[in-house]
Amino acid sequence: MYLAIADDGVELLEPDKVNDLYASYWQRLGSDTIARVLAEHDAGELLPDMNHVMIPVATLRRLAEGRVGDDWETRFAGMLDVARERGWLDESGTAVRAHLERER
Repeated sequence: MYLAIADDGVELLEPDKVNDLYASYWQRLGSDTIARVLAEHDAGELLPDMNHVMIPVATLRRLAEGRVGDDWETRFAGMLDVARERGWLDESGTAVRAHLERER
């Protein structure tokens, strides 16, 4: 699954693919715009390295709601367990780190 970022909002694409999480943008967006869009849509924050975003777990669930199978929550929880093991989940367990890519 990936969080697609545009200058007018965010969208969760391929929500059923819980084994791969990243964020991407197609447009030529600067870091200020990416940070603003994420904040405006409760979709996380751009980290200082400008290569990762912290996405709220609740946002991923909200954006996937009604678009995934019944087993999604179990598989999603498994993905979060892996993220926790690898240090990609924040201390509170409420946000997960995702690599930020510019789509070509």
